[in-house]
Amino acid sequence: MKTVLFLGFDDHLGLTYHFVDWVKALDKAVNGKLNVIFLTLKKEQNAGLQQKLMDIRNIKIVKISTLADIAKLEFLPDVDIIHCQGFKQAAKIIQLKKEKTLYFKTAITMHAFRHGSWYRPFFTNLVSLLYINKLDAIHFLSHASREEFLEYNIFYKQSNRSFVVPLGCNKDEFIEDTPIENLEFYKELNESKKNIVYLAEFSSRKQHIWLLKTLKNVLIGENATLWLFGGGTKKEQAIQYINKNNLSRYVKFPGRIDRRFIPSILKQMDLAVSASKSETFGHLIVEPAFAGIPVVTFNVGIANYLIHDFANGFVVKNTSDQESFRAAVKFILRNKNDITKMGHHSKLFANQWLTWKTTAASTMDLYAVM
Repeated sequence: MKTVLFLGFDDHLGLTYHFVDWVKALDKAVNGKLNVIFLTLKKEQNAGLQQKLMDIRNIKIVKISTLADIAKLEFLPDVDIIHCQGFKQAAKIIQLKKEKTLYFKTAITMHAFRHGSWYRPFFTNLVSLLYINKLDAIHFLSHASREEFLEYNIFYKQSNRSFVVPLGCNKDEFIEDTPIENLEFYKELNESKKNIVYLAEFSSRKQHIWLLKTLKNVLIGENATLWLFGGGTKKEQAIQYINKNNLSRYVKFPGRIDRRFIPSILKQMDLAVSASKSETFGHLIVEPAFAGIPVVTFNVGIANYLIHDFANGFVVKNTSDQESFRAAVKFILRNKNDITKMGHHSKLFANQWLTWKTTAASTMDLYAVM
């Protein structure tokens, strides 16, 4: 039986929500097929995440303090596959394999690769040369992400085995509503007749200013409210644009919201938008689908797999096409009767193909062929 060491942590945050959900799903999928060890840091992104690991029965949980502690693991020579997350972990694993003359195979999940930066073509070539070509399997979170990584990549060996396995979403979070009546902005949200949401941190890649310019007249003409959640370096720039253009009545900045409220907030919206120029996966596209609302987005991340024009939203092909983006949003706002149908279609598809159960099953298939 193969032994898999799953590195389930972000080097800066430690244990995160999505790694907890992933390993809980793997715990149910293992079923005696593999011996999986889940390695994580002792720190956690939010209090209580470590406690959630207590329910896991079929997977061994091992906690370390730093990435360097991997070298001290006594069972390392018995591992057949190491599944790392990101280039820093890959570099460490490659180094260990060479120094200790070990024979395990290595997979990497490509969570990010400077996709919003001007130097992405140089970066992707560099990491292919230094890391990717020395690994056995590359796991991409969407077809769009894989295409973006390979677009200008001349050093990537085409013989490399790459797999597309989307991350999952915890559908249980969208079944029962968490009360949001005590949130400061609830009254405004409840009183607004048409609500649009964008769940994204404020950065250049997320194109908030582009979105505001594109939807300015739509918001005024339809008397709709755009809710921009999150924080980030470009938030002040967006606020200045709103003030300069007298849009404070139509655009709201609630800030960062505890994730437990997100499903209930999404259910109060008429549609979600994504103006991001690039996404590796795109929870901002997937979570609205689980909440049962249509999405207007560019063809980034999981969008083309999940969203189908007129069925559950719209995918705008060109990331600078203001006219098509505006028309899609306007169509949904003016056809309120179709919103429920669109949201229903999204929910059905998401619950069938984008759950952690599906992710876990695909992850097991990946290990089986390595």
